[in-house]
Amino acid sequence: MIPICLGNLSNIVVAGDENGNIYAWRDVESIKEHIGINLTGHSSQLQRIILTEDDKRLISMGSNDQSLMLWRMTNVEQKHASEAEE
Repeated sequence: MIPICLGNLSNIVVAGDENGNIYAWRDVESIKEHIGINLTGHSSQLQRIILTEDDKRLISMGSNDQSLMLWRMTNVEQKHASEAEE
């Protein structure tokens, strides 16, 4: 099962895959346009991902690597802001 998480205060969509990658999109339209950010840190399938209440951080838990990681989500918004300026 692939974990998916939706933002609490924003439209952020986050998903994990069986290789330990995390994908984040600013909103659903970004998914359709294939514009997002790829985070790599786990060496195995993700078991769970959770956004904090303010959507500024993401907590991810690896399945086989048994690691817990805390990610800052400001990069998702910054990436989209810089693309809008181009």
